[in-house]
Amino acid sequence: MNSSTHSFSHEAMTTVFEVIVAGQEREYARQASAAAFREIDRIEKLLNKFDAGSDVGQINLQDPGESVRVAIETIECIEQAIWAHGATDGLFDPTVGTGFQGLEVDRENFSIGWNVSAGKPAPQFDLGGIGKGFAIDKAAEVLAEWEAGEAVINGGTSTVLALGKAWKLGVGEPWESQTIQLEDRALSGSGTDVKGAHILNPKTGKFAMRHLAAWAVHPSAAVSDALSTAFMMMEQKKIGQLCAANPGTFAFVVEQNGALVKIGGC
Repeated sequence: MNSSTHSFSHEAMTTVFEVIVAGQEREYARQASAAAFREIDRIEKLLNKFDAGSDVGQINLQDPGESVRVAIETIECIEQAIWAHGATDGLFDPTVGTGFQGLEVDRENFSIGWNVSAGKPAPQFDLGGIGKGFAIDKAAEVLAEWEAGEAVINGGTSTVLALGKAWKLGVGEPWESQTIQLEDRALSGSGTDVKGAHILNPKTGKFAMRHLAAWAVHPSAAVSDALSTAFMMMEQKKIGQLCAANPGTFAFVVEQNGALVKIGGC
């Protein structure tokens, strides 16, 4: 078996995804990566809020009291978003500040709807803060089916999932950079170095300014994606409590003075 690594890229979700496969011949790695990219494209078609025909687009068109049938993957992504919303005390909120009160998820009938008070509009979903990570998790399942389990899946510069062996990844740039090793865990980052202050606190409506940057490590890329956003707004103590309550989770934040601080983990 060839022990070298092979890298392939693909544009989706307004970014460039990369799959790096180790321990396989190049042509086999290419085919496995192509299958993973097709899965990412499929998930994008379900979660794209700008497409009225997508699952999320259809949910957002529903009036209060109505429901719409969706794919099980859409339900799974929304359920992970609900978990992240609760775990971060509402600081991760893909309903743009309205919360999940009144959301009705019917797994048996594959439907989503809102039961809100008369006269109030149904909340709108924007799963952009978790959808990329969710697509990466699903792509990892495809690679496992192809027995290409030693791999890295990058989603732009914000989320990476390391699979099958210890991979070296970097955090902290352009501040105090640090290299860490991850195996079967994801690393997601949010920060101000590229776009400036752009993450809105759903509770205050103001830009998140507590940290210059934040990274979250979790076994799920979807969860790490969501947590890195929330960690931009959370106190270090609260981040530590969340990490302690969820095995395999730890974080890094960059303070306003540029210092890189690790929170949780060993």
